[in-house]
Order: sequence, then structure tokens, then C-alpha cells
Amino acid sequence: MNGSINEYYCPWCGSVLPGEDVNLQTGLALCRSCGYTGKADDVKRACFCVEKPSCITLDKCSMNGRRLVYRRFGWEGLAMMVFAVVWDSALVSFLSDIFSSSLSHMHAAGLLLFLLPFVLAGIVVPVMGLLLLFGRMVVEVGRGQGTVFRGIGPVGWSWRFFFSGKETARVVEVKSSKGTVLQLVAVPQPGGKDFRFGWGNQDVQVAEYICAWLNRKSV
Repeated sequence: MNGSINEYYCPWCGSVLPGEDVNLQTGLALCRSCGYTGKADDVKRACFCVEKPSCITLDKCSMNGRRLVYRRFGWEGLAMMVFAVVWDSALVSFLSDIFSSSLSHMHAAGLLLFLLPFVLAGIVVPVMGLLLLFGRMVVEVGRGQGTVFRGIGPVGWSWRFFFSGKETARVVEVKSSKGTVLQLVAVPQPGGKDFRFGWGNQDVQVAEYICAWLNRKSV
């Protein structure tokens, strides 16, 4: 992180604004990069400047607020898809042998019950692989609240959290059950607890930028 306290930045696209585009006398500010116009009070001086990663895009959202979209191709997803193809092929072959055999209904039902966890794994693994390959995380803030969506296209999961714009988001490291360290974004919530979110393959630069984006403007 670096920057100057003499710089202003656009609350929508993050571009540095020259002093002549921030008129404190008229109370107006203009961003020539994205066309944003608004109150000069909403354009804060930058304590630091975080470069926007190429995997992130910014936009306005339906809540009259801001939207951040994070997409990144995860090679882990490709490995999971290859594993899923091999796993599911072997599973389908084994199930075909069961249904074509002369086993009694009781024995066949027992085998199917035994294979149920393996069938579930054959469904979950390719879904996780598709999420890592083509998934996206969308963060929206506005009207005193925020939402986080994770999924593929319109299909996925969403969570809501309180966000007045006065909270200070920060990066926290959390160790997963597999022992890997995840870089998550933590937003303080009423009651003292944090709302934490992130994407499995995001790096610290992405997490730092999301925090900087959340901390830039009260919405």
C-alpha cells in the first residue's frame, strides 16, 4: 500500500482525482475516468492507494450503492473436474454392475446405501470445481446494508450484513479445516462480532483491495 494524503480518489472506480476536479468551494467533485459526479465531501483524502486487481470490476448496484465483482480462474477447479470425471466414471460403472447383476433386492439396497457417501462426493466435487473455474463473488453495499453473493451466474448463495459505511473492514487470516490459510474480509457488526467473507482462491491483494473499497465512502 502506498499513496499520499494530498490525493483524492473516486469512490466508484478508485481513480486518483487531481485537485482541480475537486472543487471545495462549490462542493462538487468529478472523475474523468468513469464520469462520476458527486459531493466533494464524499471524496475522501486517501491514506493509501491500493491498485485494483484485474480480476475485480466495479459498478453501481440496484441499492443506489456500489457493487464489486470478483472473478478469477482457479486451476484447482480444473484438477477437481479431472478427478470428478475419473471418480464418477468408476462410480457409474460400479452402479451399472450392481443393477445388471443377479443380486437380491436386499443385497442391492445394502450396497446402494453403502455407496451413498461416494455418490454425494461425486456430486459435490464437480460442483466445487465449477465454482472455482467459473464462479464469482459479488459484494454490494448501500442503504445501510451489504450483501455477498457467491455462485455461477444467478445460481448460488447470498448473505446479508450490516454496513453503514462507518465500519472499518480489515483482512484476517483464518486457517481452514484442511490447514490452508484463507485471507478473509472482516466487517464489524453490531454486538461486537465480525461478518467474514471471501473466496477460497483469493490472495491477500484481493482481500486488501476489497477492504479499501469498503472503507472509502459512507453509503
